[in-house]
Amino acid sequence: MAFNKIVLLIIWCELQLIWSQTTIPKSLRECYRNNGILNPRLPLNLRILVDIIQKMEKQSYSITDMRIMSSSILHRFKFDGVEYQQNIQVTEDVLPFSGTGTQHIKHELIKELVPGNTKALPIHILSQEERCMLHEAVSNTILEPYNKSKHKSCSHITEKLTGNTMFNDTWNCPRQQGVVLTQYGTITPGAIIGAIAASLQHQNVAVNQLITSLDIPPSDTYSLQFNEEEVDFVLPRSRAIHKPFMWYNTLNVSSMKIDNIWLATIAGELAEMVVYQGPLLANNMTLGATGFWQSMMRPTIYYLTSLHNNFDATRAELIGGIDGMIIATYLPTWIQDFYSLRLSQILEMYYSYEGVTFNANVKACDRAQAFLYAVPKTILNEQTYAIAQMLAYRKSIAYISPEALQQLVDIAIEKFYSYARNHLFPKLPCHQINQSQVEALIVFDGAWTIEYTVDFLSTLIQDLDVSMYGSKMGIIHGTSGEWLLNVTNSPSIAFQALNNFTNTTWPTKFNYTRVLETVSIYLKRTWEYNYKNQIIGNFGQVVILLIPLAHMSNNEKDSVIILLRQLKHAHPEVHFVYYVSPYNENLFESFTLWEEDYIIKNSNIDTITQYVSRIPRTLRPATIADVNMNKNVIPQWEDYISPSKSITYRIHSHWKRNMKKIIVTIHTFGYGTMNACIWVGFEPNDKQNLQCAELSGYKEVTLTDHFKCTSTSSCPNFYLRTQNVTSLYKCAEIDCKTPDQVRYIIRTNQQNVHYDNSADKNAVLISLNISALFVFRVFM
Repeated sequence: MAFNKIVLLIIWCELQLIWSQTTIPKSLRECYRNNGILNPRLPLNLRILVDIIQKMEKQSYSITDMRIMSSSILHRFKFDGVEYQQNIQVTEDVLPFSGTGTQHIKHELIKELVPGNTKALPIHILSQEERCMLHEAVSNTILEPYNKSKHKSCSHITEKLTGNTMFNDTWNCPRQQGVVLTQYGTITPGAIIGAIAASLQHQNVAVNQLITSLDIPPSDTYSLQFNEEEVDFVLPRSRAIHKPFMWYNTLNVSSMKIDNIWLATIAGELAEMVVYQGPLLANNMTLGATGFWQSMMRPTIYYLTSLHNNFDATRAELIGGIDGMIIATYLPTWIQDFYSLRLSQILEMYYSYEGVTFNANVKACDRAQAFLYAVPKTILNEQTYAIAQMLAYRKSIAYISPEALQQLVDIAIEKFYSYARNHLFPKLPCHQINQSQVEALIVFDGAWTIEYTVDFLSTLIQDLDVSMYGSKMGIIHGTSGEWLLNVTNSPSIAFQALNNFTNTTWPTKFNYTRVLETVSIYLKRTWEYNYKNQIIGNFGQVVILLIPLAHMSNNEKDSVIILLRQLKHAHPEVHFVYYVSPYNENLFESFTLWEEDYIIKNSNIDTITQYVSRIPRTLRPATIADVNMNKNVIPQWEDYISPSKSITYRIHSHWKRNMKKIIVTIHTFGYGTMNACIWVGFEPNDKQNLQCAELSGYKEVTLTDHFKCTSTSSCPNFYLRTQNVTSLYKCAEIDCKTPDQVRYIIRTNQQNVHYDNSADKNAVLISLNISALFVFRVFM
């Protein structure tokens, strides 16, 4: 009887451990209430994922490095193998989800071999939508249809014009979670983050050390005398004793070791295939199941398509595992050369045209070249075998002898390399994409449906690169002039605003007067803030009006022209882009009175981004009044530039009136070398009086424009361009997008403004005061 109690106690403890491991953690339950995990609120793309990670990095920059960040994400947000449990009475504390899927076994093993702290992340700065998006993006799960028909297949048709997917019986499609869309394919970021975390805490652990301390050697168990009925009601005797303890004997004498990097990546995926398909299918095991997104603009659901019912080692998992192995192979060297490297930087660089700063050939669009180096066949075979042993010990449908297991591993490895050679590495568009860095205010007239408008704006968010190190965006209601999205550089916040469009009163009539009032107030406050803080620059500012059906009376048109002239007098650099149709193109042609105005008559959204990408940054020379506000601070603009890039700045001709000369000083900080050039011209490529200087080390150069503008002659713009950058890889602060950026400061001071005589000086000051008073009366 005593032995019986011991056995029951052991089984009870194991069941309690299993129950605690399969229950949805309290920290993640907010994502599962009301089946929220089935209806994601944010797009599952790389840009949103990186944005969320960057927010946490910025908040905890001084205390959290890449090792802590990556391992903490695994332990706090990753929970694989979630299954939907039908016929569950749902309450506040009881959810119809549990971690009982096959992926959960490997997930628990990874957690054992990659230590982490669930409380190290500043998750309080994330919204619930952001927390749940991060959880879903890194957690591998296959959600099978509840009542899948064996006689119907899952299929789709892509709509060419919109990129949307037309569904045919998607209720019959399994869904894969733990995937995100990148410009180089769908991947599993959990595998990549897991590989990074494992690489920074590398371990090779013998499989016989991973056997749980609750296990008792088979010889002791078989000698026990107990009542079968007392055990069978808890767990069938055949499962409780025979099969696991045969695996125990095998593992106990095994000399194999598990590498935590291989476990988190490609070997772990193939081991699952061996254990869960091998005993049933042997040579007929399958891998590489593909899928499709319900939308390429707002990807939230990824459906799997396969002629088989096996979804181990899907295409996305294989690509994610390979990418993870490639990154993990090089990461120790990168960290040794640049200790402050961040997780978001690795993800952004690897999935960019430029590649990783320290190895430009290491990039997703060229992963085929690094594959054989990062994934040697012999080691992959050994690791797949070792991991398969552990997975089978923890959950398998049958005991497999070491010889039979090795045969299944050999089959899986051959299938994988054959699939990789023939299908896994299609030719990818590995070309540079010129992304803008602007401050865009978007206005729409409500002519389109909510769904089409949201898709259009989603595309703009991507194309304009709204991000921490990219553009900013705000959205204005075309009728009321109210903000639907305050200006932000966070794509996740932007998409949360788009989700609220269904609760918004839809625009019915374009009211340009109210829109201009909102724009004017925003510009006024922005530049007041800049003046107060001695900031002389800004991203190029552009108002993009999506108004294919907008119209107005002659009186409204006259009022709008007056407001536009007033706005342009105070903010001459602001660009206006009119996205119109043949219906109203003549009306808005009459508003394009300045060189900064542009009208788009076709329906191609790329025309918007192509124009916006040419908008330069704005500089405004400091006046005497600006400098006198704070004599201890010199007006300046700080910026960062990457190799192979150039940045153009413009001082509008409006600010050059009655100036004798403009003096610009550029100061660098030893991050590398670059050239700075100035010129004047009526167009950016019209380069008159071109001057250039090279900067390196801690150097300061001064460039002077002597072109004198008068009130009676046409006045060209002043341009400054930084270019020809070489890097010393010293950019370590949080403001650096990548380690190879070069930091510099552009300065102006009271010497920038000169007058021929005191009369001219007084006249200009009076003119400025009158203008300020006029703007104040109009907009206050």
